[in-house]
Amino acid sequence: MKLFWFLLVCLCSSFSYAFELTDEEQEWINHNQNFMFYNDDYDSRLFFIEGEEKKGLYNYLIKDINKKLNTEFTIEVKDVDVLHKQFNNLETGAYFDFANTKERRANYFFVPTLYRVSTKVYFKDTLNIEDLVSLNNKKLGLIEDWYSTTNFVNKYSGKIAYIPVKFNSLNELVTALNAGEIDAFVADTQVITDKAYPTLDLPRLENLYTSFAISKDQVELHSILIKYFTELKSAEVKEMVKKSREDYFIYLFKKSKELNGLKVSAGYGFNDFPTSYLVNNEYHGIAPTLFDSIKLIFKDVVTFTEPTTGECIEFDILLSTFKSQCVTEKYFLTKPYYSFELSVFNKLEGNFISRIADVNYSTVGMLKNAYYYDYVKNNTLNVKMVFFDTFEEIIKAINDGRVDYAFGDQRLLLNHTINHDMYDLKTAGILTEKVSVYIAVKKEYKALFDAINLISISSDNERLIKNIYINENKKYKRNDLWLLIGILSTCLLIIALLLIRDYVAKKTKDRLLTMNESLIGSLEMASLYSDEETSEHNKRINIYSGYLSNLLGMPKAFVQDIQMIASLHDIGKIGIPHYILKKPGKLDPDEFNVMKQHVNIGYEIIKNTELSVITKNIVLYHHEKWNGKGYLNLIGEEIPIEARIVSIVDVYDALRQKRIYKEGFTHEVSIKIIEEERGVSFDPVITDLFLHYHEEFRAIFENNQ
Repeated sequence: MKLFWFLLVCLCSSFSYAFELTDEEQEWINHNQNFMFYNDDYDSRLFFIEGEEKKGLYNYLIKDINKKLNTEFTIEVKDVDVLHKQFNNLETGAYFDFANTKERRANYFFVPTLYRVSTKVYFKDTLNIEDLVSLNNKKLGLIEDWYSTTNFVNKYSGKIAYIPVKFNSLNELVTALNAGEIDAFVADTQVITDKAYPTLDLPRLENLYTSFAISKDQVELHSILIKYFTELKSAEVKEMVKKSREDYFIYLFKKSKELNGLKVSAGYGFNDFPTSYLVNNEYHGIAPTLFDSIKLIFKDVVTFTEPTTGECIEFDILLSTFKSQCVTEKYFLTKPYYSFELSVFNKLEGNFISRIADVNYSTVGMLKNAYYYDYVKNNTLNVKMVFFDTFEEIIKAINDGRVDYAFGDQRLLLNHTINHDMYDLKTAGILTEKVSVYIAVKKEYKALFDAINLISISSDNERLIKNIYINENKKYKRNDLWLLIGILSTCLLIIALLLIRDYVAKKTKDRLLTMNESLIGSLEMASLYSDEETSEHNKRINIYSGYLSNLLGMPKAFVQDIQMIASLHDIGKIGIPHYILKKPGKLDPDEFNVMKQHVNIGYEIIKNTELSVITKNIVLYHHEKWNGKGYLNLIGEEIPIEARIVSIVDVYDALRQKRIYKEGFTHEVSIKIIEEERGVSFDPVITDLFLHYHEEFRAIFENNQ
């Protein structure tokens, strides 16, 4: 029977194609070939009008929908006040950019349109505005109809004593800020002005998802758009976002008299992966990719020389540089486009370090002209430095014992170890020193600096929605006979292999399960040896995780796996010094950096075992935060769901449990803290489920002491 269904799936996949509409949906399209979507002309990457031509991401989306559905949908532009009145009166239609709220869902369907934005505070006075507290008694510009304004007011009204000043448009906000009539304004990150203003992040506010709002009498259109986005490939999305962004900046900057006719020299500050590096005499990496976009944006305005590597003073624009490398009084530095904390590497059997002084009296490998040379030299004692041309040479030197440690970017180490199967190396520690890569522009080109800085910031602000619609499933055309024959042949071969595999698996399954259980038990004992307070904590983590996975409707195999292995989440703590684990007070920054290493240590311990991918994801990612500010900076749905599950129950139990450095909190206080961290530390969907069933989690804690 299983073989029958497998063959059926193979056959069905052969006949799937882009749009399989129901009769009702096709009938709707036949009668609505010229359907209109409504938007206002707010002048952003999402939508803008140049001359008579509509442009931006939404325009590309409608064109793509028309191409795939053979329709002639259009975007009709209306004044924002007229549009809001029409929307509030529940007039039939589909509307761009109306935020998805509980009240609106009573009358409208909402379909996300691939774009996620966050709310920020924009300002100019960097001396007097440093954080949210400094907004007290400051004039704050707000546009009443914007959802970002509602978001901000609901969260911070009464907590910050700002003075609200109302405006009708972005242009009014910018004019008022430049004239000093207001101190700052609130807007979301799709907003672009002709200058890159400093911003304050508002991490406690939920991200906004741009959406089609579709009146509920257009149910067929709603289902059609869902199918469209489901079939949309990620490569298509990226191309539309890239083109709309470049189109907008071309439109924005070609009007600039200050930029028109400029001729400037450009160069790379260094030859190093991943920022700019040579392959077959061609430059690759982040900086060359960014420069290609910059050249396209300024194609009719600014002329650039083709960049090579060199010192800051040789070029008007340096595309990859560090603060310590450039003559900063001659250059402006953009917002950093690549950053990392300086890491120390050594062999797997070598010592971990908690501070840079731990490498004293050792041999250290360094890149020639390394930008962190002075930092290492000034903070170590009796260190012998050996210099190398490439990172690959340093890795080999560590591997064969010529050097004890090396400094650099942890992502470089991961890249090289994976590509070269060098799994006997590890990160020995992460230091507090943060290294950032910038674009440097000579100060005589202030207008060009402002433009490039704006491009850099807008690129950083762009966040595509992941894992909602975008699939990479291959689709086969119905009339491709030879492809169908090939697929059937492949299916039959796979069936034969599966039969053989199933036979072998039945022989080994019980033995493997026993081995895994023994391994898990041994690892748990090792973990308890380093931190005996976690015994009952680990037991409860297993129970919580299984229960929460069930509530989420996860597959049975997933639930069984997670409730057996979630207790290994902190296995890496066996590599953390005892004085840190048992410290009664707050950890200092260096100690905390050492503590953070337990996720990497844990992963190193289990990565070559037969334990499941779920186990490895939990060990490595259970300290990630929904807002991207966890240990490894994964954000939102980039974090594996098993890690998101363990994260919330781990925090709940840690709050409840008495430790050497704190008393246990009550259930009520713990729940309040988790509620406040919804959308900050924790997945909002999982948090809502956890809060709804919070009494069950209380019972698990109290019954498993």
